[in-house]
Amino acid sequence: MHLYTECFWEGWDRIVDIYVDKYGSLPEYVNDGSTYKIIALASGAIQAEINGTGLGINAPALILLSQKDRIMATVVKEAEIGIVFFKPSVIRDEFTYGYIDSGELENTLGQTIYQDYLLIRSFAKQTDHAGRIIPLSLSGISRIRELLYSLAGELGAQRDGYWPCRSRSYLMELLYFVAYSYNETGHELDYKLVASEYDEFSRIVEYLNEHIEDKITLDTLTRESGLNRNKLNALFLKKTSKTCLDYLLELRIELAKIMLTKTELPIGEISARVGYPDPNYFAKLFRNNTGKTPSQYRKS
Repeated sequence: MHLYTECFWEGWDRIVDIYVDKYGSLPEYVNDGSTYKIIALASGAIQAEINGTGLGINAPALILLSQKDRIMATVVKEAEIGIVFFKPSVIRDEFTYGYIDSGELENTLGQTIYQDYLLIRSFAKQTDHAGRIIPLSLSGISRIRELLYSLAGELGAQRDGYWPCRSRSYLMELLYFVAYSYNETGHELDYKLVASEYDEFSRIVEYLNEHIEDKITLDTLTRESGLNRNKLNALFLKKTSKTCLDYLLELRIELAKIMLTKTELPIGEISARVGYPDPNYFAKLFRNNTGKTPSQYRKS
């Protein structure tokens, strides 16, 4: 089984180390030793054994596996499962398994390299089975489905010359969702912590990441959170030293930076992907926050 995507354009000898498909149960090649895996359990339930430890997993949830992990699973309730297979070198050429597993990246110099590493740290640093499972809200799995559908569409259709960049961008957005929705809110990959038990801050941050490309206002967030504006901003100032909308802006700018440096997608497309349909407005915000226009940041 080839867990990568070949270009079918005449004259293009190109392979992208990403493969995505939909299943009713886990295929045998899920234990391939050359790829990381993002397993999205969108519905149903499975009884799994991860590296020898057994546990039941109910949808909706994500399972993150490194190239070393081994999983066996039995479907106990009809399941819908999407799996993304990828190599970390898709994120950065230097990200070989030897380099990642050496632990050097934890103390590496250079902000850009470390920021890229944060996208895959959940795979590299896992120490037990619980650290490989992320419970999702219904809106969270909806967002994951959208990204998987978009990723599969780009890999399958290859509709224009940007398909390798756009495919990588959807993978990065998926990894960004994991890294910033869960690792940064303090309930890092704890399967025992179900969605109803998340604190207010974690729930709101999760919402921001799930809807990062949508129009989000303070009214939207007060309605979603049940908090008034003052309490909402007081919560974010306490947790992040930023207002809620300033925190959202930071999330969007960070995602834009990743897409600008790791893909060749048009800036207008990136602008829309991070929630700003007007690229001129996006360029103004980006410059105010980074000191550079998007095109200058990409060149540098």
